[in-house]
Amino acid sequence: MSLELGFFIPPVPPEQFVQMAIQAEAAGYDFITCDDHMIYPFAPFDDGEPGYGIHEAWTAMTYLAGATSRISVSHMVLVTTFRGPGLLAKMGATLDLFSGGRMDLTVGAGWYEGEFKAFDFPWEDHKGRLEREREAVQIIKSLWTEPRVSYKGSYYRLDNAEVTPKPLQKPAPPIWIGGDSKRSMKLAADLGDGWLVHAHQPDEIGRMYKTIRPMLCERVENYGLVMAAFVIMGSDPDDATRKMKQMISPKALESFQVAGIRHELNNRVSGNAQQF
Repeated sequence: MSLELGFFIPPVPPEQFVQMAIQAEAAGYDFITCDDHMIYPFAPFDDGEPGYGIHEAWTAMTYLAGATSRISVSHMVLVTTFRGPGLLAKMGATLDLFSGGRMDLTVGAGWYEGEFKAFDFPWEDHKGRLEREREAVQIIKSLWTEPRVSYKGSYYRLDNAEVTPKPLQKPAPPIWIGGDSKRSMKLAADLGDGWLVHAHQPDEIGRMYKTIRPMLCERVENYGLVMAAFVIMGSDPDDATRKMKQMISPKALESFQVAGIRHELNNRVSGNAQQF
């Protein structure tokens, strides 16, 4: 299993968004990613005024694929309900072709009820959302690899549908499935090429990996794990450590140091915090 490093681009104006992607590619990162929300859930209103908000994730990352040449593009994570599996399969195949095979599809069931209800998307309990996502992933994989697809599920139906032309990556682009629950892990183990787990301390990641590992059976050697972590940037290592001590406990800091994350960043990427 090889190690790849990704760069998360936050909701910022277009000029900064593009510049971060270009700098991430120049610095040596392997992929770039961004949030997928209809309404940004982390932007409180200040003095009655909304924050910047958030761009539509697929459009934004498609633009970045054209603004870069090497780095892969992905999301953290795409909510399958927002677009539907048929459209998402077509979009994914097109972006993979136009980007020269640089598209990784990372999907999730969604968690922010407010945006679902605001835009009249169907909102089920956690079990229902995962069942809907499972059907979506099955459909996307089939449309990417089979000439025509008919499907009858509880949430989606297809009648002799096709996606032509197919994606560039063969047999299909990788599908990464996000989520920390056991149901999400089971879905990722059954249908995903990899599993994305959100920001946790390294020892917690280890415990969670012990849960999903038995589900993978013989697939474990070729399976991918993406850990979404927050990296604190500073003018030098001591400055970054000082900032980190202000944000997390000494025990948590020690676990990140033991995991060697700073070592990997130092050896894999170049540049400084001011460039981003």
